Amino acid sequence: MYDADQQKVLLNRTKAFLQAKEKLDTDNVDALRDVLRFHEWRYYVQDNPAIADPEYDQLFKQLQAFEEKHPDQVTPDSPTQRVASDLTKEFPEVNHLRPMLSLDNSYNEEDLRDWDRRVRSFLEQDAKVEYSVEPKFDGASIAIVYEDDYLRRGATRGNGTTGEDVTPNVKVMNTVPLKAPFSENGIKRIEVRGEVMINKAHFKHFNEQRMAEGLSILANPRNAASGSLRMQDAKEVAKRGLEAYLYQVGIAEDAEGNSMLDEAVTTHAESIALLNKLGFKTPTDEIRVCTRMEEVLAYCREWEEKRDDYPYEIDGMVIKVNRFDQQEQCGYTSHHP
Repeated sequence: MYDADQQKVLLNRTKAFLQAKEKLDTDNVDALRDVLRFHEWRYYVQDNPAIADPEYDQLFKQLQAFEEKHPDQVTPDSPTQRVASDLTKEFPEVNHLRPMLSLDNSYNEEDLRDWDRRVRSFLEQDAKVEYSVEPKFDGASIAIVYEDDYLRRGATRGNGTTGEDVTPNVKVMNTVPLKAPFSENGIKRIEVRGEVMINKAHFKHFNEQRMAEGLSILANPRNAASGSLRMQDAKEVAKRGLEAYLYQVGIAEDAEGNSMLDEAVTTHAESIALLNKLGFKTPTDEIRVCTRMEEVLAYCREWEEKRDDYPYEIDGMVIKVNRFDQQEQCGYTSHHP
C-alpha cells in the first residue's frame, strides 16, 4: 500500500507532528489523518509498528482536539470516526449483494481428486486449471460493502442470503479501512468478504484478564469473535481486539453496474493481491496457486503439520478454482459453488 518513498515521507511527517514543529490547522489536518492511517496499517495489517503506542495516542489526541473545535472539518474516513458514540439498539437485516454460499467439505485426498475430475469435466477439453489454496479461518463470516471508495456497510453472514447490519462494529476494526481507493481500478461498488477473528495470544490474554476480574472465561476464539461482533456497544467491541481477514471478492461493479471481476482482476489470487495493496489484511503470504492436484494435496499436508503454530484458529484449507471465468463455467448448486 505504501512504497518506500511514501513511508519515508510519512515517518518524517510523524516526527514533525510529535515534536509540534507543525501547527495543526485546516491546511495540514488531512496530513495528520494520513499519518494516523499509515501507522494503523503498520500496526494492525503489517504487524510491524513504526512508533510506540503513547506516540500514536499523542497524534490521535491532536486530531481529536482539532475536530472537537472544528466539527465541520470532520471527514467520514477520519481515524476518529471508527467508534460510534451511541449504542446499537438492534441490528437490522440486510440482503447480501450476492448469496454467501457454504463450502463443500472433503475429508480425504480421493474426494479432492474426484472433485478435480469434475471441475475439468465442466471446462473445455485440455483447459489449464489453476487452484488457489489457503487456510480456512475459523471465525465469524462478514461481508463489507464499499461504494465510491467509502465503507458503507458491514453485515454478518446470517443465512447466506440475509445477514445483520453490524456496520458500527465493523468500523472499530483497524484492519478494515474506512476508505479504500477502489475507484483507481474502475470499481464503484464492491463487496469484500472475510472472517472476523481474535488472535490466539490476544484471546489467552483477554481470558486471563476476565479471570482476574472474576468474570467467566470465553470458550474459544471463534465464539468470542462471533459474540463480540454482535455486541451493542461499539466501544466495548473495540476492546476485544477483533481483526478482519479479507479473503474473497463477492461482487465488483463499475459505475454502470457491469462486473469488473474479469476487468480489474481475473483470478482469485489477483483479487487478494489487490485487497492487500489497498490496505486490507489478507492471506497474501498463505495463499498458493497450484496447477496440479498433487501440489494442492502437498500444500494441505504442509499446513496440517504447522496449523497449531499459526497465530489464528483454522479448521482446514480452502481450495478454489483460481480463474473467475472458470468458476462461472463450473457453476453452482443451491448451496455450494
